[in-house]
Amino acid sequence: MSRLDKFLNSTFIDQYGAALAPSFDFVDTSAGAEIDVPRDPQSVSSAVQKLCADLGHAVAGTSEDQLEIAVITKKTLMSWENATGIVITPTPQGSHVAVFMQNMPGRPKALLDGKKNKKMAQKLADQIKAAV
Repeated sequence: MSRLDKFLNSTFIDQYGAALAPSFDFVDTSAGAEIDVPRDPQSVSSAVQKLCADLGHAVAGTSEDQLEIAVITKKTLMSWENATGIVITPTPQGSHVAVFMQNMPGRPKALLDGKKNKKMAQKLADQIKAAV
């Protein structure tokens, strides 16, 4: 683990991070992206869970059928964790994957979070497409 990762995951950041960053509670930070992939939903779910583990994100939970996945993205130098929902639905051609991102509750917000979260959701969707 790099020094930066140790710092970002430290109790100092968890305790004082909100006080160090500006907060704009009026900003809606929800964002999403959608893709279609030519694989069955169960194999897509397995690929998504493996990708999340490889990227260092935490899988917070899954539905019984493994087609709804809750993920918490890891902290980086430029962003806090994001609450991420991934929903996989079967289609005649394979699967439809929807990725939704929003700031974690209790984390600081900024004016450009909505745009950044949408970009991050699209990046994760593209990574899922490549992994499948």
